[in-house]
Amino acid sequence: MLDNSLDVPGTARIYQEQGEDVQNAVTLIPTPSSDPTDPLNWSKGRKYLMLSCVMLYTITATILSSDLYSVFDPLSASTGLSLDQLNVGTGYLYLFIGLSTLISQPCSLAFGKKPTYLISAFGAALVNIWTAFAKGNGQWIASRLLLGFFISPSFTLVEVSIADVFFLHERSFPMGLYIVVLFMGVSLGPILSGYIYEGIGWKAIVWLSTGLSAIVGIVLFFLLEETSYQREHITTNVVVPAHHTSLGIDESDVSQSETDDKGKDIPPAQSRFAGVQAFAVSDTTAPLTPTPWPGPRFWTFAKPHRHAFGIILRGLVQPFLLLRLPLIWWSGLMYATYQICFNLIAAISSGILATDPYNFSTSQVGLSFISPFLSAIPGAVLGGWIADKFALRQAHLNHGIAEAEHKLKLYLIPSILTPIGLLMMGLGPYYGAHWIVYVLGCAIVNLVGPLATILTVTYAFDTYHSIRPQDENGVQASAQDTAPYLLTTIMLAMLFTFGFNYVITPWCFGWGLRNFAISSALIITAINATVLLILKWGKALRRSQEAYYRRVINW
Repeated sequence: MLDNSLDVPGTARIYQEQGEDVQNAVTLIPTPSSDPTDPLNWSKGRKYLMLSCVMLYTITATILSSDLYSVFDPLSASTGLSLDQLNVGTGYLYLFIGLSTLISQPCSLAFGKKPTYLISAFGAALVNIWTAFAKGNGQWIASRLLLGFFISPSFTLVEVSIADVFFLHERSFPMGLYIVVLFMGVSLGPILSGYIYEGIGWKAIVWLSTGLSAIVGIVLFFLLEETSYQREHITTNVVVPAHHTSLGIDESDVSQSETDDKGKDIPPAQSRFAGVQAFAVSDTTAPLTPTPWPGPRFWTFAKPHRHAFGIILRGLVQPFLLLRLPLIWWSGLMYATYQICFNLIAAISSGILATDPYNFSTSQVGLSFISPFLSAIPGAVLGGWIADKFALRQAHLNHGIAEAEHKLKLYLIPSILTPIGLLMMGLGPYYGAHWIVYVLGCAIVNLVGPLATILTVTYAFDTYHSIRPQDENGVQASAQDTAPYLLTTIMLAMLFTFGFNYVITPWCFGWGLRNFAISSALIITAINATVLLILKWGKALRRSQEAYYRRVINW
């Protein structure tokens, strides 16, 4: 098959093809440079140490956002805030998560990802203290807004950090690990807080989560490495056997070629970002031995980017310009749908289980979150692994060419299971069924939610991450590294989530659980059906919208 179709963003050759045969070798995308400090050249252990750090940060941030869910009923009695006001405050938290990424994300590239993580962890700890002293609805909303501002990197920056160190064909698994802690943290907070409340009161929940965030900030200070790196984006192919997932390979296993747009050889080149050398791969350079972790280097921080102001300016403007792209609207809708599904569990569990016919205590309501907590693990970990394997299989069947839509075929799983889970969550309590029906419904929803989120985020990355501006040494290239497409996706998702929190209480408890169950199942079935449209016309949309996306990032 000719490669004349590979000029569409999101379409890439993963396997090499010779005649009618597809070779069992994987092309490394992006191409690793010859610089040992290049994060793509890190050893697998070093990469997963970085991943462990950002996952620890993520689970802490999500605990801060959810630790009061299981005590909403007693919290309402203690503070005088209604259940509806508490849920709306949560909506404001997600609203500010979406808007604040427009600041935190470009700042992470302008001044370094590690400082951004540190400010997030310590800032969230300080703001969380206010929660214990907030009086009235105004202060409750203000505390949620500021908390959303500081934890916003947990929703966008981690994905970019993963893309910094992992290749295209191996990102779904670490992305799955990230998604699992994203969902587990939101479940873990209510589990712990139920017991803490019954033992020492709801304010102790705030103090303990504050201390956890501060401790994680200290861990990040010592162990987290900076992953920001600017490489020459030239047309280079590094091909490795399919069973290799890192650069731990022999020189004999690799075939390389490097050309410019006119087919001429390109000599080694170098550029500078944050004081670190970045080298392009030459056609005579053998892959380096993966560089191991050098040990704690907490005194090493990135220097401010020379285009810092331009990066921040574009980070504030470009996400709004990208609202013209239908695929980004679709990605935002799908991300929001499964974020809302978990918010739904968190928002209604106390109101359902603490009243007739179940009459759970606060700790028992907290224990009910064990179900979605555990189900998120196979949903995300296995989901990411399956997505990677499935994408490679699809590419093999497609003459070695991977399409961004290939993984979306796996949406069949959440499309079937999510409506079933929602029906169990609504109809079970309505008909007075055993509480296990409701709890298993929550488990089903949270089982497929991480998989759907992985598919959505990787689709956005596969489509837009490889598109580069004309000037690779200018501010435009640096601004593209902030993943403006992801900022727009998350901004839209959190705006949808914010709006939904206004209707959760009246929809579920005002309209009735039976009507809620049937309507929610029908709505999510209709939303999931839009995947069929993307499978059919997604590539055409990627092709037709590429010119506009390039105009935006070349600004």
